[in-house]
Amino acid sequence: MINNQKGLKYYDNLDLSKSKNEDELLGVYKDWALLYDKDNDDLLGTVSQPNTVQIFHEHIKDCKLKIIDVGCGTGLVGLELQNLGFSNFDGIDISQEMIDIAQGRGYNSLFIGNLNKLLPIDSNSYDAALCVGVFTHGHVGPDRFSELVRIVKSEGIICFTINEDVYESYGFDIAIKRLETENVWEVLDIKKHDYMVKKNVKGIYCVVKVT
Repeated sequence: MINNQKGLKYYDNLDLSKSKNEDELLGVYKDWALLYDKDNDDLLGTVSQPNTVQIFHEHIKDCKLKIIDVGCGTGLVGLELQNLGFSNFDGIDISQEMIDIAQGRGYNSLFIGNLNKLLPIDSNSYDAALCVGVFTHGHVGPDRFSELVRIVKSEGIICFTINEDVYESYGFDIAIKRLETENVWEVLDIKKHDYMVKKNVKGIYCVVKVT
């Protein structure tokens, strides 16, 4: 029987300051991959994927634009993009086990990459980026917004979520405002909405346009 407790146990306890955090993340998702979708539905009640894609679609109507799903996991965002008619999107994730499950969920290309490092993507490669569930406990901090901006073209859209529990404590609120002040991006929409309903956790949903 597959033990899914490691993924759920460590999800809320990973610490960005730990030097071995990447190894821990890889271990978590290697063990969790096969039950990730089920746990998101049954135990967490995660609704961030459909909510994000719906919000994204309010700003992006051209379904043929080139999109990257950063931190694609098992491809739940890909399924939502497919449902709305999007057809030109890639996915990148830290975990090969998660990517293996994302195969067949609409992605043109899937590859390994870590947002805490330089992504294996050329600058100005995409018309838009989605980043769902990545800015959360022990995963990626606000300093990595710069990498999303780098890979998206000028005037392109970035749509991302932030777990409400880390929004202020990790400094995401300050970083979003600072990047707008510095004319790196324009904030088009920012709102608090359901994130993990069975855990009573909200998320911050943000849409920005790269300047």
